[in-house]
Amino acid sequence: MYENMTYETILGRMLNKVQDYNAGIDTRPSSPIYAALATAAIELEAMYVELEYYMDQFFADTQNRENLIKRCQELGITPYPATKAVLKGEFNIDIAIGSRFSLGTLNYSAIEKISDRVYKMECETPGTVGGRSLGSMIPVDYIAGLTRAELTEVLEDGTDEEDTEHLRDRFYTAVQKPSTSGNVYDYYNWSMECAGVGTAKVFPLADGPGTVKIAVTDADQSGAGMELLERVRDHINELRPIGATISVVSAVEKQINIRVKVRLQNGMNLGTVQNLFALSVGDFLKNYALKADYISVARIGNLLINTEGVEDYADLLLNDAAQNVRLTELETPIIGTVALEVM
Repeated sequence: MYENMTYETILGRMLNKVQDYNAGIDTRPSSPIYAALATAAIELEAMYVELEYYMDQFFADTQNRENLIKRCQELGITPYPATKAVLKGEFNIDIAIGSRFSLGTLNYSAIEKISDRVYKMECETPGTVGGRSLGSMIPVDYIAGLTRAELTEVLEDGTDEEDTEHLRDRFYTAVQKPSTSGNVYDYYNWSMECAGVGTAKVFPLADGPGTVKIAVTDADQSGAGMELLERVRDHINELRPIGATISVVSAVEKQINIRVKVRLQNGMNLGTVQNLFALSVGDFLKNYALKADYISVARIGNLLINTEGVEDYADLLLNDAAQNVRLTELETPIIGTVALEVM
């Protein structure tokens, strides 16, 4: 709003006002009038920069994270905290609940016995990092007879603290889609209240009168695991009207595989360009989880041509066809293989 209120503009306006008041006064850069007004113009420019910042912080779409959190608190909305990953641990002997093990820089604790010598192991560090590695663990404290301690499977992904844009989306949902008496927005908002849910889609009368189906994705806009589905189902059951029958299902992952020939700019490495392109496609696809009925080949091409290092491209294929990829109402697109070839 105030981007034109620069030092030069402000100083020029003040000098013109002085000349209008007294045409003969000296306003050259060496004059006392110029020196006094130049100092004031610097301060006024800084004031307009501050004013621009505070104007941005007044509106939800431009607020920074700190002020957005304060705005959300007015509606009872708080950022989802990071959650801990739970993995399957397999051992050669039974161990005590609470036993701690390390893998790399992370520690894991036994929280529940699944079966003989098999336990649920919770990462002590919240976030997605806890589910990124499998393999042999080392006990923090000595355990007699232990010869095998291994993480073999991710049972429940950890989630990072809710990011700013997802929180902003929830704020707008609460404002623009008010909940009333078990309407569609109620079920949507109840689903989105559950930590770990990235997107939700409600299907009223899915299986006839009195039935509601809710499809959800995880925080990465991929298919939701059983733990997350149960959490959403339990939360909705606590709040839904009596008589409604609900089902909570995972969105179905639809892989988008990309193959294309590219002409690189001088000095660019194909692997580097491919990684940059894959990252931009991955972020792009997350915006379409349960929200679109196709992925546009033209939009993917636009992402490619705007990728650093790409000069031109040809023969762009999505899932081995030069056409849009159709999505069903339950599908969420995820990035598959990305193969770039030099023209």
